[in-house]
Amino acid sequence: MNQQPNILLFSVILGAVFLLLDLYVLGHWTQYVRRKEMNPWWHRSLWIVGTVMAVFYWVVVCRRHFFRMDGLDVTFFGFVTLWYLPKLAIMTVLAFRDVIRGFKALVRALRQKTTPIHPPSKPGVLADSSRRTFLTNTAWSLSTVPYVIVGNGMWRTLYDFQTINVDLNIHRLPKAFDGMRIAQISDIHAGSFPDHRPFQEVRRILDALKPDMIVITGDFVNARPGEMSLIAKDLAKLNAPHGVFATLGNHDHYHTIAEHKELIAGIRSLSVDLIINEHRRIIEGGSTLIIAGTDNTGFKQSYGKLGKALHGVLEDETTILLAHDPTLWDKEVIGATNIDVMMAGHTHGGQLGVQLLGFEWSPAQYVYKQWAGLYAAGDQKLYVNRGIGTVGPPLRIGIPPEITLFTLRASATSDHLA
Repeated sequence: MNQQPNILLFSVILGAVFLLLDLYVLGHWTQYVRRKEMNPWWHRSLWIVGTVMAVFYWVVVCRRHFFRMDGLDVTFFGFVTLWYLPKLAIMTVLAFRDVIRGFKALVRALRQKTTPIHPPSKPGVLADSSRRTFLTNTAWSLSTVPYVIVGNGMWRTLYDFQTINVDLNIHRLPKAFDGMRIAQISDIHAGSFPDHRPFQEVRRILDALKPDMIVITGDFVNARPGEMSLIAKDLAKLNAPHGVFATLGNHDHYHTIAEHKELIAGIRSLSVDLIINEHRRIIEGGSTLIIAGTDNTGFKQSYGKLGKALHGVLEDETTILLAHDPTLWDKEVIGATNIDVMMAGHTHGGQLGVQLLGFEWSPAQYVYKQWAGLYAAGDQKLYVNRGIGTVGPPLRIGIPPEITLFTLRASATSDHLA
């Protein structure tokens, strides 16, 4: 069961990057404090904090798999993230300044070799020095901004759940299901929650939406079946006329065979219909809608059996597939099956990025071809949910946690997102 990515090298590289960030940024800060003749503890204290954060990082790496953190490890990594991540922005500014200074020094050196340089007048020197001092003071003052942004992403927007409404045009949808509403959540990662309250809010939102069906596309936990205790009470209260269906994600396999069986039994005991390489047939007014589900395929796992999940499905039956990893779309779904819609998650939308006036960007798009939102290939459609939990850094910047509400349309001419 422990098929998980080998991230030892990744952890070492990331740790080295963090160390270099601290050495570079705190080195510049130390120089600034000394030039200003400030109290030495203005830089000594930060070096002490940096040492503590480095210890926190390696404690987490040694104790747990990077992608399996929960409880205390998530707290530790939260402090590590708040300490290091803003330094990427600060380092960029400092590096740009150092490059400019280096270029100017090179130009001066070259000029001195060809043309005698007369020392500038004292007023000019004083003006230039004053300007540099002002810019340096301003730059260090603005260095607090990245910390505010990251802190906001960790404490204010981390559980600022947004509902995205999607009118989903399905070419073959029977008229009996026109207007049916399906709510999707994904990537709960119960171990990333500090307590039961975040998922309680998710359940409250779902109750208010009153969908006809609820689907959950995998990753109930980070690593341990015991994490389910944080969400069990509210998960059991989820209710919809046509049922609550779910499938498994890669994190739902990061444990022993016995623990995996415990997790499956725990999910099913909460009145969630867990679909593992099989399907369900929803009947309405004599028409049918197939809800199929595969186990996870992707991220070094291959538990999904799409053929088995679709066995017995008639060619003309409208089919919605629940599959955690969106890479299955290109691998097995497009053009190779009669699946009308696939609903996935896994990417978390990258957990940080930009969404502004229809423009979206995230580092996730360099890893996943389909990383968030709605995609189409002919009459087949894929939707990638941005998830409600987190993995790694407990933060979301620009990519809020998502609850998706689909309205199925039998005769719409285009899809509309609102």
